[in-house]
Amino acid sequence: MDYYSLKMRASQRDQHISGAERIVPKESVENVCQAMVRRAMTHSKGDPDFINVKIEKVSAEDIQLLKALPVTRVDVETAEEGLKKAFSLLRNDAVKSVMASEVTPSELACFLDDFETNLSNLLKETFPMRGAMLYDIATGKRLEPDKRRGVRATYMDALHSSEVDGKKNHFNEAIVLATKVANAPGMVAEICISDDPNYVTGYVASQKMGYVRIMKMKEMNDENGGRIFLFDSRKASAEECIQYLQEKKVLVEVND
Repeated sequence: MDYYSLKMRASQRDQHISGAERIVPKESVENVCQAMVRRAMTHSKGDPDFINVKIEKVSAEDIQLLKALPVTRVDVETAEEGLKKAFSLLRNDAVKSVMASEVTPSELACFLDDFETNLSNLLKETFPMRGAMLYDIATGKRLEPDKRRGVRATYMDALHSSEVDGKKNHFNEAIVLATKVANAPGMVAEICISDDPNYVTGYVASQKMGYVRIMKMKEMNDENGGRIFLFDSRKASAEECIQYLQEKKVLVEVND
């Protein structure tokens, strides 16, 4: 069976307002496109002056099927506590990746020095970006070809998804994206905070820790949000990773 990749982007005065993407069978294309436009027209960030919907045919044999990452929920009282928890979990995963490379004690100490502070500063740099930062933990360098745009994970959806009402389901969309990202070559972990001013939940994710949903990572009405992919260039090339994120078609089996 053939599928179709649907992508929607909406903006106002060249500022991003809303985006969505799906991979659906032919019979769902029309209804899902309508739902995407409805979503763009009713977004909390305002009325768009430009909406683009892109439709591409996709062969079933080109699609990779993945099982969703296991989910853990972490409740916190404050955004500060949520960020601290996120950075701690990312530190643990990054340390495991570094240790697997048999680094010297001095190299490990250098890596751990101010890890949380450095990551916090990097996260702030992602706020104006459309995509994610690709940060190499092996060299401490950013690897996005375009530093303003970042790297976008695209061509993905939940397997057997039938939602067509146009409303954003933050959790379902995030678990699909996080699962694809976690399976990219050389990927260590990911941190994400939504730029939706009405949504304060964020997450960290990796193949080792699964998808950890942290219920507060910013304050309500804060429009800032960003995403960092922690990558290890000792395990794969940046080109391999980016090609997978931006071109590989993926359907994720999400548990109800």
